[in-house]
Amino acid sequence: MLTRKAMAIFLVIMIVFSLYITSCNNKNGVGQQREDTEKREWQGIITIWDFPRWPDEKGNRFHWIQEKIKEFEKENPGIFIELRKLDWENGVFELNAALSSQTYPDIVPNALNYIYVQQGYVEPVEEYFSKEELRDFYKSALDALTYDKRIWGFPVFMTTYAMFLNLDIFRERNVEPPQDGIWTWDEFVTKLKKLTFDRDGDGKTDVYGFHSFIKEGYYNLWGIITSDGALPFSDDLTQFTLHYPEGVSGLEKLVDLVNKHKVTPPEFGKDGPNEAWGAFAENKKIAVYPAGSWAVKVLADKQKEGKGFNFGIAGYPVGKLGMPNIIHPCVGGYMLLKQENEKKREACVKFLKRITSPEEQKRFKDYGVFPARKSAGNLYIDNPYFTRIQEMLGFTTPVPNHPLWHKIEPILQREIRKAVLGEKAAKQALEDAKVEIEMLLE
Repeated sequence: MLTRKAMAIFLVIMIVFSLYITSCNNKNGVGQQREDTEKREWQGIITIWDFPRWPDEKGNRFHWIQEKIKEFEKENPGIFIELRKLDWENGVFELNAALSSQTYPDIVPNALNYIYVQQGYVEPVEEYFSKEELRDFYKSALDALTYDKRIWGFPVFMTTYAMFLNLDIFRERNVEPPQDGIWTWDEFVTKLKKLTFDRDGDGKTDVYGFHSFIKEGYYNLWGIITSDGALPFSDDLTQFTLHYPEGVSGLEKLVDLVNKHKVTPPEFGKDGPNEAWGAFAENKKIAVYPAGSWAVKVLADKQKEGKGFNFGIAGYPVGKLGMPNIIHPCVGGYMLLKQENEKKREACVKFLKRITSPEEQKRFKDYGVFPARKSAGNLYIDNPYFTRIQEMLGFTTPVPNHPLWHKIEPILQREIRKAVLGEKAAKQALEDAKVEIEMLLE
């Protein structure tokens, strides 16, 4: 028979053993719970900010991204994507302000200042693509999102500028459009002079050969400025180069259209995008106008409504470089901002890879843009307008992904405008820009 002391020792041993077993079970339970959690797909809200794109039949310019969100949410229960609609006037400012205030969304268009890439706000994405997938993207599509040898976004579509021609004015003046859309600078000027005239006989010019506008974020005139081979920066982005002789001669060509050849309306350099486009598309007083591929559908729709005109498309005039040299943002895509939660990051990547797939890009034929992936094929093989614009993609250089571009571009656009308005000589304008820009680069 156990003594009282022995019984007490036995009870203590049993209690300790019981606690040990319970502890083991709890550890196993926690481990199992953690394992289950890790296996479970992430659920929550992804926020995306986006600009208006191509309109549907109701005029909704967000229909494409809304459709993609709806499809993804259906395929991934528990994940919700919240869309904030930006506008082109203030959207870039809102994006940059959100990052500055640390209140940024998860996914944004590739319109950020690259200083935020430099500061670590953006996720590099090359690891989410196989080598085969990366090879499937056009080089220029990846170049437009590359900085410091890393890729900082998901390319969705490509586009560029071209020269749109009012062929009715060409016929009215008995002027032949450039053969195969190719013209030298001298041919360009000669034709523009013939296309500038007094239509109603009142002694005043009312139809002009050329018109456009100068505005931050738009580079429709830069294909003239760079036609002799100039570029804004060296390849490594360390040196400003637009003030080189090729840049000066290019800007002089643009200025000569105004002051020497007098083929632009008095509002050239003062008009904004809406006014300049209206003079071309609505008032039909401009023979040649540089615009993006979006203009094809707009002009074609006007034709169908009986409010338009016969139009054609040509490349930018060829200068000393020997081929067109277009500056354009080139690629529409999305950036993934910094994510602390790995599972949420994976969910964001899953969405972004879905909307950049070759299958999705084949649908861009309906929207007037070009796929960023080779395997999507030639969407416009039977469309002469888009075929001509697609040729221009091969002569397009992306806007520099310089971290200070948001400060550099306003200086350049201001000085270009001053040269066009006759306030400065072209060389002086670019030299003054150089001084300011080099101070920023120090």
